[in-house]
Amino acid sequence: MGLESGSLVALGALLIIAGIFVLARRGRGEGGALIMIGPIPIAIGSSPRALKVVMTFSLIFILVALALMI
Repeated sequence: MGLESGSLVALGALLIIAGIFVLARRGRGEGGALIMIGPIPIAIGSSPRALKVVMTFSLIFILVALALMI
């Protein structure tokens, strides 16, 4: 029994919304976004710390994608 792509998208959206609520309750004003266009990452961050975290995730995503191709 596998998850269909629609349910994975819904799960991802729920995780994003939950993360926003958790950050809002803590009063933290940092955030970042990662857009992957093929193997090219586009990272946006509200602070240098957030940008480092987003770039770390982009490196992990690229390495996982390369490992799955082999």
